[in-house]
Amino acid sequence: MKRKFFLDTYGSPLYLYDNSILCDRCQQMKQFQEELERALLGIKVRMHYSTKANNNPAILKSVRDAGLNVDCMSPLELQINKECGFTKERMLYVCNNISQDEMIMVYESGLLICLDSVSQVHTWGQLYPGSSIMVRVNPGVLGVGHSQKVITSGSKTKFGVSEKQLNKLFAVAEQYNLRIIGTHQHLGSLFLNDKIPNYITGVKAGLEIVKKYFKNVEIVDLGGGFGVPYKPNEQPLDLSLLVSELIPILKDFVQSYPSVKEFKFEPGRYIPCESGTLLGTVTAVEKRNRTWWIGTDIGMNVLVRPSMYGSYHEISFEYVNINSKEVTANICGNVCESGDILGKRRRVRLPEVGDTVIVHNAGAYGYSMASNYTGRSKPAEVMIYADGEAAPAYKVIRQREKISDMMRQIEWN
Repeated sequence: MKRKFFLDTYGSPLYLYDNSILCDRCQQMKQFQEELERALLGIKVRMHYSTKANNNPAILKSVRDAGLNVDCMSPLELQINKECGFTKERMLYVCNNISQDEMIMVYESGLLICLDSVSQVHTWGQLYPGSSIMVRVNPGVLGVGHSQKVITSGSKTKFGVSEKQLNKLFAVAEQYNLRIIGTHQHLGSLFLNDKIPNYITGVKAGLEIVKKYFKNVEIVDLGGGFGVPYKPNEQPLDLSLLVSELIPILKDFVQSYPSVKEFKFEPGRYIPCESGTLLGTVTAVEKRNRTWWIGTDIGMNVLVRPSMYGSYHEISFEYVNINSKEVTANICGNVCESGDILGKRRRVRLPEVGDTVIVHNAGAYGYSMASNYTGRSKPAEVMIYADGEAAPAYKVIRQREKISDMMRQIEWN
């Protein structure tokens, strides 16, 4: 079935997901968890999908059904996960610089919270002395990520308690009789095989901090950032290699640190990314100043990653004229910003106005980062549950936003 069918039916642009790919990635994470558990003999391993990657309930329910857990980072994410059937035991609240009101909401919901600064621990202690918490540590090693903006470890990031701050952290915890039952660390977003050694270095550094400074920690969260190949020459993350690298390190830690009962990992992007494509329509084709420009209705309000991070997404077209010439072109959106570029200097066959443009690997940090910038509405989301010309199975999993929906939020008086 041509993708233009979905655009004609549900409007352009449109997020389209393949449930079979989504479920496959969930099962890969479940297998990753089980392989580590078999090796660690009695130590629990839990995979926590980061809801911020994509919070659509259809995706969250697949995560739930696969037996995986979730991280929440806002009151809305918490509420959506509850509605999707996640119990408080299957959720972890991982947050950054939240208000007292938000802390109260988390506590009353019964979730374990992970706090990422001494100041936040102090605020929590004033509210709930004697309670149990997790704390995010910054192991000090340079993080990994596809952009400087998503590196979350090292001296230049806002996240986590540094080794130099630990004495202050423990003093605050003692002041309010807080029990630190877990530690958390996260190096950044999107590592592939060439960065596995960097991730392992970070794991080792974090575990050394736990052994050296923390007493009787039961949970160690080693973060994630599991990457997917966005570029044609990139290879999928070798999960077997990652497991084989982790097992001896975690075994050694368990033997020397007997209080630990559970390891957590955070596969955010890895689960939904490759299942999602973003469809749009070519709206302009023109050569100016010796450069071909292909305009589309996929603005940076719909997919901000290329503009914000300089991220690469493969882009292809469904052509009406299959014999068009090949050109080098910039592919851009419909927002009045010079940075509204989907892809620079891409070698493509020249499309016509009305052709379908396809942005691949858009299932993670696509819709969840969409906005109404310049008054543009958010697209619909559709899930394909089966493929076949005779009886395709698909349904809308989020309605297309209308101008009337945005107008209702405005106070006119």
